[in-house]
Amino acid sequence: MMRKNIWHNILKTTAVRKARIVVFVIAGATLTLASCADDDGPAAGPRQTVRLLVSVPAQTLSASQHRMGDPGEAVPEAADWDRLTVIMAYTDGSQVMKTTITKADFDKLPAYNGNAGIKFFSIEALPGTVRIYGVTYSSGVSGADELAREIDACRSDDAVQALTISNDYAQGDASAVAKFVSVATGYYKAKGDSPADFVIQPGGTGAVGTIPTMTLTRLATKIDVQWDVADAVDKGYTDIRLTDFSFHGKTRGRLFPDVSVSSFTPGADRTWTFTNTTPVSQRNGRQYHYTFTDGQTRPTITFNISGKQDGTSDISGDYTMAFQSALQTATWYKVNATVRGMTAGTNTSISIFN
Repeated sequence: MMRKNIWHNILKTTAVRKARIVVFVIAGATLTLASCADDDGPAAGPRQTVRLLVSVPAQTLSASQHRMGDPGEAVPEAADWDRLTVIMAYTDGSQVMKTTITKADFDKLPAYNGNAGIKFFSIEALPGTVRIYGVTYSSGVSGADELAREIDACRSDDAVQALTISNDYAQGDASAVAKFVSVATGYYKAKGDSPADFVIQPGGTGAVGTIPTMTLTRLATKIDVQWDVADAVDKGYTDIRLTDFSFHGKTRGRLFPDVSVSSFTPGADRTWTFTNTTPVSQRNGRQYHYTFTDGQTRPTITFNISGKQDGTSDISGDYTMAFQSALQTATWYKVNATVRGMTAGTNTSISIFN
């Protein structure tokens, strides 16, 4: 006898607030910020001051700012980071400069034109053509030391573009989610979406007519899974339960996943399993998962459904939802899974159009 499987899934893709840090770059300014800097390669010759105007997102998001249409509770929006690193990679391969400032020192920087949300940040750099990148993160959490070492080890622009971050970042911290979503990255763009060249002129003669900008956006992606399971008594199925589901991704994401790099190879596979231990949670519930994408991997979500057939036989099956493209950064993916019955002894794969 043919058993009918009734399975309905809906995917909504809603971009979260793209919390951002905007950096305006001005060559030839005079203010210098004392910071921790690292230079690789030749250090001869007079340095020029590259002055940045850094705009950070609001510390918190008020209830009145909650966007209409958000598919759930808001992501914690507090700026829970304490390190900002600006990276200048010289296109001639001579060196990579890294300048790191604490958030406490950042907060003390002078404001631009009376605007407390935009502050001056200056770096002493050698003349040359550079590409400029930035990242915020939290020191002292799991994965932070590894991230700092990886940044420090960069000796070329290609190495910077291939930088990775652990998907176990901040695991075990009391504010793990807030710290995870407060990692922000970006790079200077002139036209289009690719990293652009910025020329640091000798003698402070760099043109400043059009102020270049670098925007750092939240790196994390939010996967929001909601399920609703019901018996299909008229089909002979009872006690239908979603006992667990798993998100299949990678151990590491990239700091700049929008940039294509030939030297990058996706890391090891990783599975995160969410187990429903109570009868109520096995019938319906909601679970959030935050991840860093590598810009290439197409993750999947596997649901384990069990129940009884004709009131006696225990049956179970795996149902997999597969994303058809790599995840985007700073994006909220809402997956609704509604189960009305099942097909005994079969596994089913369903495409998610994201």
